[in-house]
Amino acid sequence: MSADARLRLFVAAYPPAETAATMLQELDRLDLPRYRPTPAEQVHLTLQFIGDRSTHELDEVRESVERSAAGLHGFELKPSRLTALPQRGPARLVACETDAPPELLEIHRRLAHRLARNPREHGGDRFLPHFTLCRFAAPARIRLSQPLALPAFRIDAVLLMRSVLMPDRAKHREVARIPLPARG
Repeated sequence: MSADARLRLFVAAYPPAETAATMLQELDRLDLPRYRPTPAEQVHLTLQFIGDRSTHELDEVRESVERSAAGLHGFELKPSRLTALPQRGPARLVACETDAPPELLEIHRRLAHRLARNPREHGGDRFLPHFTLCRFAAPARIRLSQPLALPAFRIDAVLLMRSVLMPDRAKHREVARIPLPARG
């Protein structure tokens, strides 16, 4: 990698592998237009998209993610429903929405404050915690709100990830794992 290479970065939380597989299986129950499923190992909740950064900035970005997670504990996430997004206009994907525990909202707020290129004044108001399960081959006019009966699962780390764009998909590579300790 050259000294001035660019890295496409984001911060994410990942469900357990069996939970990701179960979420993806739920797509089989739906009557959907043609789609490309998210590979199970790439199902994640984006806490903050950072975008392209120079390799020179990587240590600074890693430190910002660590500081954003400082003092926060691990938390439970509860899947709530399958939904088509965006909710207005033609849908481009199906996602599994989750609840929004205070720790999740706080880490998102901190990350947006530290790392967003153009942070919104009330960006947290627009944050919709979700896991993208598939993308449609073409925008689709569908509405979807399918309740899910999946158990809650624990998030005990946030990950700084690199996304490498390929002709037909993106590959995600872990850059850093920041643990979220259990409560005392």
